[in-house]
Amino acid sequence: MDHEREVSSSGGQGLNKDKHNNARKQVMKRQIIMDDERDINQLADSFIKNFRNQLNIQREESFKRFQELISRGV
Repeated sequence: MDHEREVSSSGGQGLNKDKHNNARKQVMKRQIIMDDERDINQLADSFIKNFRNQLNIQREESFKRFQELISRGV
């Protein structure tokens, strides 16, 4: 099967519009991906910060339990 493309009477300007629209879409896709990467990075940073805070809390609680154990003489 042959697929023919009709050229508009505007002298091929339709093809230029298509190229321009495709370029715009590519830029928009890149921007969306960059925004998604920023969101992911922010989520990762928040997760890491929360994880470290939880580790510190657990370490402090463990130290307190240890101190209580020692103060009881066991």
